Amino acid sequence: MRFFVIAACLIGLPMASVAQPSEFVGEWLLWVEHGNRTRPAYGSLVFEQHGGALVAFVEGGPADVRAVDGDRIEFAFDWSNLQDQVLISTLEGRLADGVIEGRMRAEDGTDRGAWRATRARDAERNLPPDPVELTGVWGPPAIISKHSFALTAAGLEAEEAYDATIDDPMLRCVSDGLIRMSHGPWHVEVIEVRGHLYILHEDLQEIRRVYMDGRSFPDDIADAERAMGYSIGHWDGSTLAIETRGLKANLWDAGGMPFTSAAVVNERWSLDDSGQLHIEITLDDPANFERPVRMHLVRERPTESFEVGPYSCDPHGFYRGLEFEGRLEEYWGRSGNRL
Repeated sequence: MRFFVIAACLIGLPMASVAQPSEFVGEWLLWVEHGNRTRPAYGSLVFEQHGGALVAFVEGGPADVRAVDGDRIEFAFDWSNLQDQVLISTLEGRLADGVIEGRMRAEDGTDRGAWRATRARDAERNLPPDPVELTGVWGPPAIISKHSFALTAAGLEAEEAYDATIDDPMLRCVSDGLIRMSHGPWHVEVIEVRGHLYILHEDLQEIRRVYMDGRSFPDDIADAERAMGYSIGHWDGSTLAIETRGLKANLWDAGGMPFTSAAVVNERWSLDDSGQLHIEITLDDPANFERPVRMHLVRERPTESFEVGPYSCDPHGFYRGLEFEGRLEEYWGRSGNRL
């Protein structure tokens, strides 16, 4: 009889709500206290339900959901540091008041700081132009640097055929292209000339032009084959929106992650209240990737005067090294892999 009395009393009491896996579903803006440059970094985090199971994607690449218990979650993802070492970070956190936050740890259990995820909000689009000052020098970006992505059969074939010791275009002092230069550990300088924007990259002294005069892409853009592509930009409110096509097939990391000449890159550049530059990059290349790649870079202005100066690169050492190793014939025979 006492059981029924207690049960009847409990019916009238407020019960604490317990989050369900479905409450994690959706797109989040991920912030980590320590990115690949040990500075705070941002990225996209998406949770989806597939066949009743919760799956996760960081920057468009798969993450491993290890546990979901009410309002608590644990997942892990791979990332690469500045030395191109592949590491695993595990994130444990709790969902409360629409925010997931907790701590992140390395494979050896070392604490890597706090992390937080807030619901991503669709930014208003097609706003009247309200330009902000982006010109000047910006320091190397802080990024999460997700390592692996879900590749198509063609993407896997291209990645497996790649040999980092002989195919990497940077070994020959050849431009490593828009994607890799955008998130590489180098300064950039933004210059405005006659209404167009020019982005000077410290890396290989590459120059990128962004047309701001309202033009459309050329009819033959598919055959452009440019390392930095053909970029068209406009102001969407105080956000600089850039679309790039006409890229040369290339890599976007030293590990050989490929993209084709049909890839389309969209960027949104904006300043936060502290003056940091946020650059959201979306790479659409369905020939190689099963879902778009989405990166979020944060650049800061240098605290001291900095000038993007000369960059020295001599491929002589690369070719001499191949000669000493007896690999020159192998190199000539891999012309089909050369980017």
